[in-house]
Amino acid sequence: MAQTENIEFVIKELKSVNNPNSVHGIYPYRGKISALDADQILKQIPKGSVVLDPFCGSGTIVYEGLKYGHKTIGIDLNPIAVFLAKGKVNIPNSFDSIQTEVIALIENAKTLSKYNMVKESASKHFHEDTIDEISRVSVFFESMSDYVKACFLGTICLTARGCNHYMWTSSTVGKDISPKRYINFYEKFIQKVKKHFYPLNGNSTIYELDARKLSEKIEIESVDYVFTSPPYFDCLDYTAYYAKIIYDILEFDRMKIREGLIQTFKEYELDMKLVFEELYKVCKKDAKIIFVVGDKKIHGKLINGGEFFNSLSPFKNVKFLERSYTGTSSQIFDKLNDTKRKEQIVIWEK
Repeated sequence: MAQTENIEFVIKELKSVNNPNSVHGIYPYRGKISALDADQILKQIPKGSVVLDPFCGSGTIVYEGLKYGHKTIGIDLNPIAVFLAKGKVNIPNSFDSIQTEVIALIENAKTLSKYNMVKESASKHFHEDTIDEISRVSVFFESMSDYVKACFLGTICLTARGCNHYMWTSSTVGKDISPKRYINFYEKFIQKVKKHFYPLNGNSTIYELDARKLSEKIEIESVDYVFTSPPYFDCLDYTAYYAKIIYDILEFDRMKIREGLIQTFKEYELDMKLVFEELYKVCKKDAKIIFVVGDKKIHGKLINGGEFFNSLSPFKNVKFLERSYTGTSSQIFDKLNDTKRKEQIVIWEK
């Protein structure tokens, strides 16, 4: 049993949160916690602890937790997030097996005589030859291994940027640039599986599940630590930008997915209360609950994230840390909006 009662977490302010040479560059997932930031907490948790991230997004915390021998559990209701998180924690130790899989996929894709082209809402962002290659490979999406699926999604984002002359940012879709530039999707796909191949052995489980219903999958009083960065309460749309293009390519009902997420500011407080109730059920006695949150500007008013979540939590407050944003793109928006936002790390105990 993990010992949680005597830990004093030390959190340093990082000058940069960029960590380009890692598995986490596999996809430009918006709002993800920095791996360097996650590492600060995870390395202070006793080895072998059960660590739950109820809003795991692309799986940064669940993946990084494996480095310290933790049993990690990731929960998310966004299918793209689940594909990415599963891809990170299920990388085979043998790169040869991955390379063989991807080369076979590409060769089979090239020889297809019948396949459906993706709809115009997605194809308009690509050169016609690039989207043809994507359409062919997408036929085999369901049969791909977890890591290859994640790389496939990331390669779509990369080639969308390239087809638009790299005028889009790594995480934001901009205006369509014409004429489109041809990007060889097959080559980029192979490059991506090589670039982000960082396998880790360990025990991790990812569920596509609503955090408001945690106890349907997670055993009662089984979790030693909850560590998460919850969805932004200024309602960042996790199904927009590159995700929208991918959902159109995969023919997923994006609006149905979006409606199921904790997304609406009007209902956010009630939704998070339900999440806290579920966390209370699945946490052991003396479990620690760690939230990394930030100030948000809503309707012209700056809301302190730590105070907001503390007002909803049924747990005992142990520690409240605050720091300024540093080394992130947030500084650009803060300058434009004339705000000086801060980030809070709130630690509670059951």
